[in-house]
Amino acid sequence: MSDLARKLNVSKTTVSFILNGKAKEKRISESVVEKVMAEAAKLGYRPNQFAQSLRTGRTNIIGLMVEDISNPFYASIAKLIEEKVYQNGYKIVYCSTENDLKRGKEFLTMFNTLSVDGCIIAPTLGMEDDIRDMIGKGKSVVLFDRFFGNDGSDAVMVDNQGGMYQAVQHLADRGAKNIALIALALDDPEKEDRIIGFKKAVADLGLALHVYAMPFKGGYESYLQDIGEILRGNPALDAVVFGTNYLGIAGLEVINQMGLRIPDDIAMVSFDDHDLFRIHRPGITVVAQPIEAIAQTAIDTLMAKLRDPAQVHHAGEVITLLTSLIVRAST
Repeated sequence: MSDLARKLNVSKTTVSFILNGKAKEKRISESVVEKVMAEAAKLGYRPNQFAQSLRTGRTNIIGLMVEDISNPFYASIAKLIEEKVYQNGYKIVYCSTENDLKRGKEFLTMFNTLSVDGCIIAPTLGMEDDIRDMIGKGKSVVLFDRFFGNDGSDAVMVDNQGGMYQAVQHLADRGAKNIALIALALDDPEKEDRIIGFKKAVADLGLALHVYAMPFKGGYESYLQDIGEILRGNPALDAVVFGTNYLGIAGLEVINQMGLRIPDDIAMVSFDDHDLFRIHRPGITVVAQPIEAIAQTAIDTLMAKLRDPAQVHHAGEVITLLTSLIVRAST
C-alpha cells in the first residue's frame, strides 16, 4: 500500500479504502479507484486473507464436516451449502470423518487453526465435549443429520422416527407381515431414531420384530456379506427396510444375487433417495430427506449466529424437518 500511495501520489489511507472495497462508501472518485486498481493489478497485488482476519477477526470461511463426502446425501448437502455460503460472501472448507472419532477431532482442530468463522457439522459420536468447548469459546456451530444432546448447539434434523413409521405402515398396507429393518447403530440401537420409529410401528401394527443393527464399516464388501447372511438366514421375510441409501444399494445387489424378485418375493424400502433407486427397474420406494431444506435451514441458522454473536451462547434449538415417502414399484 505504501508503494502504491507513493507511486500514485495519493494517501495510504485512500489506497487502503480502495483495496478493501470501501471506495464508494468513502466517496473516492472513480478515476482514482481505476488508477489504484490498475497499478495494483500490474504489481500482482493480492489481499492476504489471513492478515485481514487478524485485523477484522473474520476469515469469511465456513467449515463443513460430514461422514462421507462421496455419499450422495452428503455430497448434495455440501454442494447446496457451498452455493449458499458463497452467496453470503463466504468460502467453504469441508472434510469427511468416515465416522472416525480421532479423525473428526483432528478436523475440529484444523477448523480452529484456520479460524473459520463458523462450522456446520454432522458429528461423530464422542465429539460432544469438543463441540461444547468450541461453542464456549464463541465459535458458531450448527449440527445436522445427527444430534447427541450437545448443550448450546443448534441442530437441523429430520423426523427419522416419523419417516420410518410411515415406511412400515406403507408396507403393512401392501400386505407385508414379516418386515425387517437393516440399519446402522452408531452407539446404542435403543437410541437410534430410525430404529425407534420402526419398533413403534411394528408394535402398533402387531407384527413380528426383525431388527438387524450393524456398526459403521468402511468397506462396501462388508455390508454385502452381512446383509447376505441376514437375508439368507431369514427366508420368511417378505419386506425389508434399509436404514441408509448405501445399505439399500448393498441390499439391492444381494437381493439380485439371490435371484429374488422385487416386490414379488420381497418388497424393499430405503431411507434416503438415490439416483439408482429412481432408474432401477423396478423403481425403489424411499423415505426421502428434504435436502434443499436441510441445507437452507443450516445456513440460515449459522448466518443468524454470525450476524448476532450473542446468539452463539443461547440455548440450542433442534429444528426438525419432515421426510416424504416416495412410492415406486418395489412396494
